[in-house]
Amino acid sequence: MAAKPLRLLHAANLQLDCPLRGIGAVNDDIREIVETATLTAFERIVATSLEKDVDALVITGNTFDASYPSLAAEVALRDGFSRLAERQIPVFIVPGRIDPGSAWQEMPPLPKNVTVFLDASETPIDLTDHGHLLATILPVTAETSIEPEELANIQGGRTSAKGVRPFMVGLLLTDRAVEKHERPRLSAARFAALDWLLCPSGADTDTLPLTDGHIFTQSAPQGMSPTETGAHGVTLLEVDSHRKTKKTPISLAPVRWERLNQLVDSINSREALVERMVAQLERLPLLKGEVLRICEWQLDRSSSDTIGWATESAANELTLALTELSDHPDGLRYLHRIQPVELDLSLIEPAHREVLTEYLLVLERRGSVDQRAIAKWLSDARVSDVLKSGHWEQWTESILPEQVTNRAKQLGWNWFSTIGK
Repeated sequence: MAAKPLRLLHAANLQLDCPLRGIGAVNDDIREIVETATLTAFERIVATSLEKDVDALVITGNTFDASYPSLAAEVALRDGFSRLAERQIPVFIVPGRIDPGSAWQEMPPLPKNVTVFLDASETPIDLTDHGHLLATILPVTAETSIEPEELANIQGGRTSAKGVRPFMVGLLLTDRAVEKHERPRLSAARFAALDWLLCPSGADTDTLPLTDGHIFTQSAPQGMSPTETGAHGVTLLEVDSHRKTKKTPISLAPVRWERLNQLVDSINSREALVERMVAQLERLPLLKGEVLRICEWQLDRSSSDTIGWATESAANELTLALTELSDHPDGLRYLHRIQPVELDLSLIEPAHREVLTEYLLVLERRGSVDQRAIAKWLSDARVSDVLKSGHWEQWTESILPEQVTNRAKQLGWNWFSTIGK
């Protein structure tokens, strides 16, 4: 292998121009940050590739959502890849669940530095630097068989010097058309002599080949919902001439999700509670590139004598006070969502307590409604010509079932707690 270290930038789940879920109503400047978050993250991926002078950018699945065609996503891809082509940086892509191979084939021709692997039988590509072989890049599935170099030499009657065999980098291919029961089981997977296997986070283990190489899974460069908290970005993968591997996470996401808990025991004023919550925010590490923090707060208690924080109005007042102290329009922006203290039936009038209990039990027995059902209800209720076709459907997908359930519980609590007052 050449003395020059191999450097790959690994990205996955770009989901370009897809809406972030669970945002709700926001003002115009924050809305712009949110709506362009995935595109901003991709711009930073391209800039990082140029800054680090990588040997290749690798994207493993879910680059865009083929079910919602986006001109912005297509333009961003073409412009970004063209910038990399100017520096002769190749791009290797494998399709994913939401961007199948057929969608890539329907796109206008991409710059010549881009290779989209559509099938595991496609010819591997050698990655070189001034004539020196750095690595061999190839698509793989659980059925991919790659013999170890030593075995191939024995079978072919050859000998090779230690350390000169190609560095093998496999990119996991996933096929949304293959049902899970039709996929090869792990026990039936073929052995693939890989040094690295690159795949998106959450990849089904049944789709992986057997390998003794390093398996690198990559999450999205931008968290898409409140469950995807913390740092998000890409990973710089490096290997030196002695085949020593180094992995460096690089934060790129402009929008950061956090879930925080705050005890309210013995806190009798809003000012004191806000002070403790601000202290929590100050302890959070600052991530490179973050522009907006969306903080989902849960107020907790350890005893039953805490009062004053169990209503939606109290949570809304607290949100306004916290936002005023933390949000900086000329700097880091904050969006706070505060869930009131868990419902306490002892605060409900005894005459209404049984009715509220039955109401909550009905919600539990009803079961959670999935996102598809919510989207259908909202689409059926859509007022024609209010939003352009496609944009409404994307917005409906941003509604989270968990939020709908919590809202129903809170509305019931608010109504029963105010009866007779």
